[in-house]
Amino acid sequence: MARIRDLLTSTTVLLLILRYGGVAAGFLTQLILARMLEPEDLGLYFAAMSLAMVSGTIATFGYPDIAPRFISRYQTRERLDLVKGFVRQAYRDILCFSLIISAFIVCGLLLWPDTSHSEKLIFLLIALWLPILTFLDFNSWIALSMRSFFLAYGPESFLAPLLFLSFISVFWLLDMDLDVLILVATFISISTILTIGHWYLLRPLLPKAEGSDNKPMDSRVISRWRRESALQIPVSIFTMLFADLAILVTALILPGSELAAFTIALKIAMLIGFAVQVTHQVIIPDLADAHAEREISKAGETMRAAAALPIFITVGGLVGSMLFGDKILAIFHPDFASAQSVLVILCGCQLLRALAGPVVQLLMISGAQKQNAWLCVASTVFLVSASLVLVPIFGINGAGFAILTTWLFWLATAAIVLWRLTGMRCDILALSGLAVGR
Repeated sequence: MARIRDLLTSTTVLLLILRYGGVAAGFLTQLILARMLEPEDLGLYFAAMSLAMVSGTIATFGYPDIAPRFISRYQTRERLDLVKGFVRQAYRDILCFSLIISAFIVCGLLLWPDTSHSEKLIFLLIALWLPILTFLDFNSWIALSMRSFFLAYGPESFLAPLLFLSFISVFWLLDMDLDVLILVATFISISTILTIGHWYLLRPLLPKAEGSDNKPMDSRVISRWRRESALQIPVSIFTMLFADLAILVTALILPGSELAAFTIALKIAMLIGFAVQVTHQVIIPDLADAHAEREISKAGETMRAAAALPIFITVGGLVGSMLFGDKILAIFHPDFASAQSVLVILCGCQLLRALAGPVVQLLMISGAQKQNAWLCVASTVFLVSASLVLVPIFGINGAGFAILTTWLFWLATAAIVLWRLTGMRCDILALSGLAVGR
């Protein structure tokens, strides 16, 4: 228990600083770019980076999500040859899949009408950069599996946005012209350097299995890795890109001004929700070890120790949105103050996730990849349906209610599936009663 307490009082705080620092750097970057670029150029930049993030998440083929489970299992069994084989096979599959998606992007550029030469060059750079982006993402999850938390979050979540902010700040302070091509090329260069440095630091942490370099892996094992990793693609899209998904659906119905206010409110709420995400990710290795060792009581101890911080932060965010939400939103634009009610709803969603506990992570670790994937597909359909019904009736608040009902459906269904498969509960009521399993 002392080790867990130390983890949650030092590592988690450090990770929150890294994540919030990276988000703050990204926010300042957007603020500066909004003042330096024309609206059309700013939209092009956001489109290019959104394409990179979405396609990059898909191109990892779900391997980052299954890495903690398999690496922990093989290390527990002292099968270092399987750890090395898993990492090597993941690199091969991710490279092949990222090249295929890059080829699709290039084909789209050739077939897309009314695209200028500079726009084609920008998206071509994104296509060429995609393999590097996927490796940085996967290597970060390997670092998480090895409990090297700074390597897991430092380069991608903190250093990349901080270095990029430093670059554009120089242009802004010197009043120099800046275009989208330079921005994209600079971000690609920063990410490439960080990927190389990250791999250099991560490589000594990987286990050494002598004599396994040229040993072919069992095809059945590789098929299992690929099957379970592919199932994580819809999970990654729904969980990691949820904000983009919600904004995209809402954009089909709301007018531009209300959509902007909703987007700002959602980003603020998701910023508060980082505390939940980070804490749940930090305890993944402990949960994986408990499951691999069939010591389920250890999982309950870990989850109880990890429950307080996310609940404390999300309760604070909810209360703060009730008291000061209009003033916070007015910083972005005076008209956005009217979106306080939807901000309160969205902050309530973050508290709901904190109270539900790491149910999604436990499903993943328990090997319920297929069920988890179908849950995310069903929740995506639920979000679209709820938005189409509620937004036309209630406007911007309807968008908030659509997210709230979607998360209720998602978390409740996931909890039921987890209980039926494993007999475990991880919600705050169960943890308070010290009951996490049958």
